[in-house]
Amino acid sequence: MSKEEVTLTNNMVLKKVMIANQLRHPHIQECFQLGGYSCSISICKAFLAGPSHKNYQPLNDETFQKFLDGFIIYSRGTKEAPAIIPKTIENLLESLADQENLEALEVIIELATEALYDAMGEDEEDELL
Repeated sequence: MSKEEVTLTNNMVLKKVMIANQLRHPHIQECFQLGGYSCSISICKAFLAGPSHKNYQPLNDETFQKFLDGFIIYSRGTKEAPAIIPKTIENLLESLADQENLEALEVIIELATEALYDAMGEDEEDELL
């Protein structure tokens, strides 16, 4: 049995990046702007709409490259001023807080605390306790 090949369009990849990184329309717009493409949230929504939607707008390679360049800056900051915490992690934490998912936030705090202690070593950990 053979599977039918699906060709991913730039629009489809944009939507997958949005979902995987928990980006909202204003975040997508910011990525485009950071990459040098100024657009409205309506245009962002048109790029994310399905091909059968009346407002669908195909995302060409040049514009998609600008989004990707902007997404790198959005996620990591610039070379001159790198972000301490990647923006996608900030978005995840904000989303969990908005959903009032305290259990997930507590697990993240525990994991971060363990990582901090591992990075500091046992001597410094004892000083904190």
